[in-house]
Amino acid sequence: MPNFTLSDDHVYTLGDRVIDGTTSILSAAGLIGNYGSQWYLDKGTAVHAVTQYYDKGTLDEDTIDPQIAGYLESWKRFRMDQDYMPIYYELFLHDPVMLYAGTLDRLPLLDLKSGAYVPWHSLQMAAYWNLARVNGYQAECLQPMGVYLQEDGGTPKVKTYTQTEMRQEFKSFCSFLDTIRWKREKRVK
Repeated sequence: MPNFTLSDDHVYTLGDRVIDGTTSILSAAGLIGNYGSQWYLDKGTAVHAVTQYYDKGTLDEDTIDPQIAGYLESWKRFRMDQDYMPIYYELFLHDPVMLYAGTLDRLPLLDLKSGAYVPWHSLQMAAYWNLARVNGYQAECLQPMGVYLQEDGGTPKVKTYTQTEMRQEFKSFCSFLDTIRWKREKRVK
C-alpha cells in the first residue's frame, strides 16, 4: 500500500500521486464561495487549533486570542451538554477506491464550524462519513453532526444527519467529484 500523507500546505498524496481533498473538490465544483478575506480562513484554522489543543489537554488558555475565546467556550459547552468525548481529532483519511481524502475534525464524527450552516456542509459531511466508514470507523459515524460554535461562547447550534441523508448526500458528492475530474481531463474551465 502506498504511503498516504498530508503536507503542511494541505495537499494529500498517496505514494507519489496527489489526490483531491474534500474541500478542494467542493470548491472546484463552485459550491464554496469566497468569504471575503483571509481573516475568515485564519479564524477557522485558529478555532480548530484551539479546540484540538483543548481536547488533547495541552492548551494554555492564557494564550488564546480574545477573538477566539468564545468559540472555545462554546466547544466546552457542547462537550459538557452532549457528554461528548472525542476519540480522534484532525484525522486525515483517504478512500482507496474513490481516491479522495479529507480531514475529519473529530470521531465520533462531527465537523466543527465557526460560521452559519450553508448547504455544501452536508456534502462535506457525507464525504467525511464515507471516509470514516471505508476506513473501519462505522461505529463512530452513526450520528454525524455539524457543530456550529458561537462567537459569544453560547450553546452551539447542532445539525444532526441521518444515515439516509448521508447516503443521498454522498451520491451527490460523488457526482461533483466525477464532474471536476471530467473537466480536468478534458481541460474544461
